[in-house]
Amino acid sequence: MSERRTSLLRRHAGFRWLWISRAISYVGDGIALVALVLHVQGTSGSGTAVAGLLLAAALPSLLGPVAGSIADRVDRRRMMLACELGQAVVYGTIAVFLPGYAVLLALVAVANGLARSFAPAASSSIPSLVPGEELVGANAWLGTALNLQVAFGGLLGGLLVAGVGVRWALAIDAVSFLISALALSKVPALLPEGKVEVVSFARTIRDGLGFVATHAVARAVVITLFLGVAFAGVDNVALVFLTRDELGGDEAAFGVVSSAFGFGMLAASLVLTRWERLVSARAAFLGGWFLTAAGTLATGLGPAIAAVAGAQWLGGVGNGAGNVGGDTLIQRTVPAAMRGRVFGLTSTAAFLGSGLAYAAGGVLVDLVSPRAVFVAASVGVFAASVAGVVLLPAHSSDVGER
Repeated sequence: MSERRTSLLRRHAGFRWLWISRAISYVGDGIALVALVLHVQGTSGSGTAVAGLLLAAALPSLLGPVAGSIADRVDRRRMMLACELGQAVVYGTIAVFLPGYAVLLALVAVANGLARSFAPAASSSIPSLVPGEELVGANAWLGTALNLQVAFGGLLGGLLVAGVGVRWALAIDAVSFLISALALSKVPALLPEGKVEVVSFARTIRDGLGFVATHAVARAVVITLFLGVAFAGVDNVALVFLTRDELGGDEAAFGVVSSAFGFGMLAASLVLTRWERLVSARAAFLGGWFLTAAGTLATGLGPAIAAVAGAQWLGGVGNGAGNVGGDTLIQRTVPAAMRGRVFGLTSTAAFLGSGLAYAAGGVLVDLVSPRAVFVAASVGVFAASVAGVVLLPAHSSDVGER
């Protein structure tokens, strides 16, 4: 049993190459995000400007249902390759020209549109690459790739900006997408499962919305995700001001605090890769949101950078567990032909939540202290966690159709 748990990457070559691809480009993304946040905050000094950057990055998630519909129709490997190569071009352009704020927002939106198109294709492909009973472990491994972005990407981003500047940090991100595409080329073709009905995108999107509205597990995951992100997302706006303005940290300190959240996510994912059978998907999803609420509150109350980093680590543990639990619940209970659209809708729910958080967070940071923003957000995340307990069926832990 122990050998099975520790060798998932070794035994499933297609999944292994997908994981390598994700790990490489996620770290590059983390570098780029921190570099751009520091660049905008340093040149504008405005919480609203930082919120605008984050909103531009999140806006393409509104197209999640369209991306999910495409993923249900095409070879998902080719779709993912196109997304990675496109992002290499966009971030390379930003690195060379470092444009003004308005053009920068437009390019960030394009790059993240490609990233959001990648997401439903990747998530819906996992059941095609590993057996159904190993989905928790596979999602946990994929979670480690995402968590490397926040852990090492944020740390490297802060150090690179302090050491060699924004342009080189963004150039490294562009190269990471090329390397990621090379790894993806080794993943087998991921063709649509079953007969693909040729209907309009409007019809496929409408079908996806109707499915989520009537499917108890998908509905619970989407609603909880929207509510949780709507409050927890203010972290991305307020953290740079809490670290630099209230606690007196420099660029490297912000990178360390940002990376702590990712290390927490990484810790949760690594635990679940080894002991996935001891924690149900339902428990991971709901427990993760409660831990996120606790970490958000502790961040707002932290008296020093070390304490804030510890609080961010706790919140990251919750976020990592919640991501693994939510993805597994969908993969185990949603039919294969509908998974792309459902994952696309989860991206849209996250966008709507983060868009609300960024819009409100930028204004609130300019009006009140970052600490007050974190404390208020923690109350909202706790309420979202309670909503998840009420909405998610008690029997939805580990069994579903593949």
